[in-house]
Amino acid sequence: MGAAAVSGLAATALVMTGQFPHQAVIGYFVLGVMGGLLPDIDSPHSIPVRIAFMALAVIAGFLVVFTFGRRYSLTELLLLWAGCFVLIRYGAFELLDRFTVHRGLIHSVPMGVSCGLITTALAYHAFAASVTHAWLCGSFVTLGFFVHLLLDEFYSVNLFGKKLLKKSFGTAFSLGSLKQPFGTAALYLAVIGLFYLCPPPQSFTELMLSRETYRGIAQRLLPGETWFPGFLRRVTPVNLPAPMGMPHLHSDSSIRL
Repeated sequence: MGAAAVSGLAATALVMTGQFPHQAVIGYFVLGVMGGLLPDIDSPHSIPVRIAFMALAVIAGFLVVFTFGRRYSLTELLLLWAGCFVLIRYGAFELLDRFTVHRGLIHSVPMGVSCGLITTALAYHAFAASVTHAWLCGSFVTLGFFVHLLLDEFYSVNLFGKKLLKKSFGTAFSLGSLKQPFGTAALYLAVIGLFYLCPPPQSFTELMLSRETYRGIAQRLLPGETWFPGFLRRVTPVNLPAPMGMPHLHSDSSIRL
C-alpha cells in the first residue's frame, strides 16, 4: 500500500507537469507498485508474492508478444508467451525459493538500484523506449522498492513497547550483509555493470532538474477563481428532463434573463 500511495503521488506530479502522456504515467504507477512487491520475492510462500509472480509472468509474456507481434505467426507468438510465462512463474520462482533467504541481499538498497537499472535497460534495448521514458520506468521501480524497505524499517521501531528497537531493526533498509561479503560485492559490481548497460541519463536528469518541468505543478497547487470548473458539465447528462413549468435545456441552449 505504501509503494502504491507514493507511486501514485509521483505519477500525479508527472501528470500535472503536462509533459507526459497519461498512458505512460499509468505504466509508471504500475511499475512503482510492482517495485514495492520485489523486496519480498525472497519469501515465496507469501500469497501476495505468488500472486505478484503470476501477474508478472502474464504481463511479461504479453510484452514479448507485443514486441514481436508483426514478425511471427499467431502460433509462434503463443509459444513465446507460454515459454516466457513458464520461465518466470516456475523457473525464476523456484530459483529464488532455493537460493535466497528472507531479509537477505534481495531486501537491500543495492538490489533496489539493480532492479531499477534492469528495468531501464530492458525498456530501452528490448522495447525501444526513449531515454527519458526508460529511466522513468526504472526510477519508479526503485522508488517502490525503497518505500517498501523504509516502511519495513519503520515497523522495527516500537515507540510504545519496553524495547524501542525490535530485533529486525537494520535488516530492512540495509546496504548489504557482512555475513555474505562475496554476494554483497557481486551485487555492487552488478550495479556498476548495469549502469553501463543503460542509456546515458543526461537528458533524463536535465528534465527532472529543470524548473520548467515543475512550473505547471506550482501553478496548479491551488484552484483558480472556481473549484472544479466544468466538472458538472462532464458528469451531467446532456438532456435532462426539465421540471414542471421549466423549459427543456439542451447543451447548446441558454436562457436570457
